[in-house]
Amino acid sequence: MFTGEVKEQLLSMTMKKRSNLRVALVIDSLFKMAGGERVLESFAQMFPQADIFTLFSPPARKRKKLLSEEILSHKIYTSALGRWPFISHYYRYTLPFWPLYIEKFDFSQYDLVISSSWSVAHGIVTPLECKHVTYVNTPMRYAWDQYSKYFSKKRGRWKYSFFFNSLRIWDSSVSSRADLMIANSNFVSDRMKKYWDREADVVIFPPVSKYSGEILLKRSSYFVAGAPFEENKGGDFLFECAKWIGFHLKVIGRGSKKKFFEKKYRNCKNIEFLGWIDEKEKFDILSKASGYIMTGVEDFGIFPVEALSCGTPVLAYGFGGILDTVRNNENGVLFFEQTIDSFKNALLEFKNRKWNYIDVAKSVEGMNSGEDFRKKVEAFLVDNGINI
Repeated sequence: MFTGEVKEQLLSMTMKKRSNLRVALVIDSLFKMAGGERVLESFAQMFPQADIFTLFSPPARKRKKLLSEEILSHKIYTSALGRWPFISHYYRYTLPFWPLYIEKFDFSQYDLVISSSWSVAHGIVTPLECKHVTYVNTPMRYAWDQYSKYFSKKRGRWKYSFFFNSLRIWDSSVSSRADLMIANSNFVSDRMKKYWDREADVVIFPPVSKYSGEILLKRSSYFVAGAPFEENKGGDFLFECAKWIGFHLKVIGRGSKKKFFEKKYRNCKNIEFLGWIDEKEKFDILSKASGYIMTGVEDFGIFPVEALSCGTPVLAYGFGGILDTVRNNENGVLFFEQTIDSFKNALLEFKNRKWNYIDVAKSVEGMNSGEDFRKKVEAFLVDNGINI
């Protein structure tokens, strides 16, 4: 098997110790601290001397507000594409250039490259003697199974067909470039097999910051949703459910369609858009909520795990990475059709259930903290002949 051959090659090589190992870290973009960026942060902690490469990053004057201190402590190389004027306002429209520019990075001075990929970062080109390990947050959703969500018929899907056919060919072909692949969930592992015909070498769940406070037994009547502002996250459906059913919904976070939804649902007094909040306030809101709601398809779903760690049960669409963390009628309720009736029935079942909030919190005790994640990645690298 291909991955077995790769392992044998790696095992036959003697890598340098971490003190001398020249390491580069790669990510698609660095505009905010989302899931893929948290993974990168953990890699940066593992390799304090590593350089970081990315297609896009904020201007130097804005980095302190958007990126963690750990990431900022590393040297960051941004592609020429990322230096175009005002690129943060239109970078999504430069997608046709992403494969070209990700391949331009030069890794000839490095022994090990680790990428955190949700788009094209896994497609970097490394020298023969340089090992490439990629952590796959997801194969491109918008190129594969969720293409119709991102590009509807109303948006002239036919106009993009030729480009995305080419992008799929590129994406599938470059999946062979990495020496080792780590999937962030079983769902992502299945997608890798289907669209890339490449088995993940291992599944390691991403690092999650879990609640450490008291599990509250008395809850407020509101529900929480985390940043449902991208096409895969089901915001359109969620807000329609809130509008017609009338439950109190607090929405945390930012995203590309946030302003659109705020304007569309500005007359729905039961929907609160809280925007970006700090970690303390986030966990305060989650720990007092009746439940957390997720109506889209997540690759893993860090927000729901954070909610569960507060003892807050989850009401979710039963497809995708959520199945790695939510067990129906144990720490949450799943619905299986994205219709208002299906959601309404699940919500009624959710409200009628007497939840043991302490047991709900215990259900995610085994999820990876940052330290757990780093230990598992280190063990995986060592097992495959990379002596770090």
